[in-house]
Amino acid sequence: MRNTVPRLTLKQTVADTLLMCTAFFVTAMIGNAWPFRIIVGLCFLMAIVELFVSAYYAFEDRKHCDVIFCTIMMIVLLTAIVLLYTVKLAKEQYLLWMGVAMASDAFGLIFGRLFGARRAFFSKNISPNKTYAGYIGEFLGSAMAGLIVITILRMPFMNASTLYVYTGFVACVIGDLLGSAAKRELCIKDSDEFMKELPIIGKLEIFVRSRHGFLDCFDSASVALIYFAIITMGCL
Repeated sequence: MRNTVPRLTLKQTVADTLLMCTAFFVTAMIGNAWPFRIIVGLCFLMAIVELFVSAYYAFEDRKHCDVIFCTIMMIVLLTAIVLLYTVKLAKEQYLLWMGVAMASDAFGLIFGRLFGARRAFFSKNISPNKTYAGYIGEFLGSAMAGLIVITILRMPFMNASTLYVYTGFVACVIGDLLGSAAKRELCIKDSDEFMKELPIIGKLEIFVRSRHGFLDCFDSASVALIYFAIITMGCL
């Protein structure tokens, strides 16, 4: 039977593309990346809230559960928030970072659905549905998106940005696997599983419902930001 891309995957890809185009437009109109940074920072914070609420319910239901990866993921998200507001990057670099991270997620999903016949053995205990084709898609998508952003914004080649374009997908994969490991030890499928029940925060979750929560949207981006900040500071 031939593999097809589900409507949900296509919706996610379209939503990611529209979000990226909006970020380009707003940043270009305003002339700086502060609105973009504030919005992404709030999304990281929402991902932390999702993990905290999920851990609370897990302890309430089972009285005991491991929260090792959950704690690591929270630290990663907090670190990403700090770097988002302390490391001085150009507005083009913020767009490059997010563009690569979103394209990595989107193409990983599409390639995994279309060509994912073989499961990846090295991630079977964390995320058993991951395939070699999905990882190849993450690399191709992130590299293509990065080169497009660099070309459109006329960013210089042969620097930290170029290094990030070709190696950033590794950070995205690590972030994705960390998020999956955190959800697996909390025995939840989607990071917004318990958030829907909350009166106020549950209303915010509707904006990312097709992506199954803020953590699912930004786990890759958080690790990618840390990696990009490190190599950028190293190349200064």
